[in-house]
Amino acid sequence: MNDSQLSSSGNSSQPAQRSGRGVSLRWRIAALTLALLIIFAGILASSVTAVVAGTLESYQRSLLENDALELQKLYAGSKPGSTSPGSLGGVRVQIFNSDGSDLLRRETGFDVPVSTVRSALKANTYWHPPTQPQWLALLVPLRVGTRTPNAVLLVATDSTYIKTLSSNVQATVLMTSVALVGLALAGGYLSAQLGLRPLVQVAAQARALNERNLVALEYSGPRDELGVLVATLNLLVSRLKRAFEAQTVFLAEVAHELRTPLTAIEGYLRRASKDPTAAPQALADAQRVTASMTRLVSDLLQLSRGEVVQEFVPHILDWRDTLKAISSEFPGVTLTLPNERLELLGDPDRLMQLGRNLTANAVRAATHPAAVRLSLRRDGAMLELSVSDDGAGIPAEVLPRIFQKFVKGKGGGSGLGLAIAKQIVAAHGGQIAASNSSNGGACFTVTIPALLEDDV
Repeated sequence: MNDSQLSSSGNSSQPAQRSGRGVSLRWRIAALTLALLIIFAGILASSVTAVVAGTLESYQRSLLENDALELQKLYAGSKPGSTSPGSLGGVRVQIFNSDGSDLLRRETGFDVPVSTVRSALKANTYWHPPTQPQWLALLVPLRVGTRTPNAVLLVATDSTYIKTLSSNVQATVLMTSVALVGLALAGGYLSAQLGLRPLVQVAAQARALNERNLVALEYSGPRDELGVLVATLNLLVSRLKRAFEAQTVFLAEVAHELRTPLTAIEGYLRRASKDPTAAPQALADAQRVTASMTRLVSDLLQLSRGEVVQEFVPHILDWRDTLKAISSEFPGVTLTLPNERLELLGDPDRLMQLGRNLTANAVRAATHPAAVRLSLRRDGAMLELSVSDDGAGIPAEVLPRIFQKFVKGKGGGSGLGLAIAKQIVAAHGGQIAASNSSNGGACFTVTIPALLEDDV
């Protein structure tokens, strides 16, 4: 998978949001790096130029100050009327009266404003001639002998070299920066390619995922941003896998839950066709099972939507009668009942559904129907139903979740029957537990409060 595929849409079945492939992530990173480097190069060039120009001008001012000090000493010892050259070593020299006139009456020189001259009488003043801004002038107070106590000395030099040198430095820095930017761009692209390689590999695995291939993404890197993303995606993949499995298994569970009552109805109708005298009872039994199937289908639909079994129509009944009817639907199953009545307040159809689910699971897991044992007894204020078999038992890793939806053991099924059973028991105020027998096989125990005399 290349980088352009990484930046494109992952689902080809969706409508395209735009035409073209777009710019890959690594090129966007390289372009962003280039833009930052260009900005940095511009800031660096401007900063270096400003530092160089400032340093040179500071150095030039110190030279002017030294020249001015030497000339102050020279003129302070001069006799009245003496003169000095107007330019020494590339430095121009002028002397002004306090009114701004040239003391030496030279025809060439700078026209310094009177305000600047008077300001220089009080303190040293730097000045750039407006018509010749490349020159830098320093004006200092000057005493010539004893006859001119209020004069100003001007010392000026051409500072064109500062601008020239600063421009050369700026051009050099820019050229060097451009070369470095080119190297940095190549390095940035290579770094992005190497850095994004794990992301590209993860994206390739993600593109291979579908409803038939939901496997965890492999990533061996550190717990960084990509590691957190992969962990989150793996959690999502796990949830999607369970959802798809639940969707697939629901149809199988419907078939499993409806197979037993349909078999019973078929048996009743066959009995009615063979024995006309038994037809009324057989049809009544078929009608009863049909009503139970209707409620079962409703329960399955509720479970598929995450709802609970809420319908509960209580009657006073003897639980032994319910178990006798269930054992007749499963020939060969061993049923052990006490002689005393075991009454409770419950929904007969729900209890029938409960016993049928547990018995059908046990028959499917057992080696033969006779190995399935149904036992009912009284334990104080509770009635206890036990359904056991001699099958392979419940795996240890499945046992804590056996009553959750779509969790199933080795016996088969698809995991809704026990979820329905748990809700039915809870609706009757009881509890249900699962365990493995010491001699092999699974055992389900249901306890429901018995109907006491005070309750009648």
